[in-house]
Amino acid sequence: MVLGIIWQVAFYSAFLTLLQRSGDLPADATQALPALDLPLAVSASVSVISLLLLQVMSIVAIRTFVGGHSSSIPSEYYTRNMVLAIVNTILGGFVYSLLVFIGTLLFVIPGIIAYVAFLFMMYYIAVEDDNFVAALRNSWALTRGNWIPLVVILFVIFVVLAIVPGILSVIASAVVSAVAGPAIGTLMAGVITLPFSLIVLGILSEAFVQLRESEEIADM
Repeated sequence: MVLGIIWQVAFYSAFLTLLQRSGDLPADATQALPALDLPLAVSASVSVISLLLLQVMSIVAIRTFVGGHSSSIPSEYYTRNMVLAIVNTILGGFVYSLLVFIGTLLFVIPGIIAYVAFLFMMYYIAVEDDNFVAALRNSWALTRGNWIPLVVILFVIFVVLAIVPGILSVIASAVVSAVAGPAIGTLMAGVITLPFSLIVLGILSEAFVQLRESEEIADM
């Protein structure tokens, strides 16, 4: 959560600095966004570093959930092929987003299929140390024949763990903004959604484990 706050502040600081340099900075933007008056090089660097660390935490969380560890996190999860895992999740994330975007442009349905079919790309990278090409291929093989159940799961996640946190963040932002100012309210809205992201990772990790177990049984 602290890392998420650092990223938000650094990102907004860099964003406002860029707007200020371009002359497109709205008059009330500095009051509405949680930002510090930092050199662009500093805020941009902190933003990138904190974002990479958040990616590391996501990889560690996936490994922990899939490994079934509830009381402690094995130290190897923080270090095992971490650099390659980060590089592959970034490259794979770009390709994944591109596939979903192209599919959505075509007829929407192909975009949904791409989103579901390659949903577990990051899980194969984090757990099996796959490169992103192999992870995309394995995710397709794992999800094939299970697209409808996965769509249902994603829909439930969206309703319960996207809309509800969204409403809570709006309410919290309004209350905090009235008491401490709009910048703190914006920061609080972002903080509230972070724990729910972890819950989503946990749910999808369980789905990943169950699908792999079903695949192993089918191959016997």
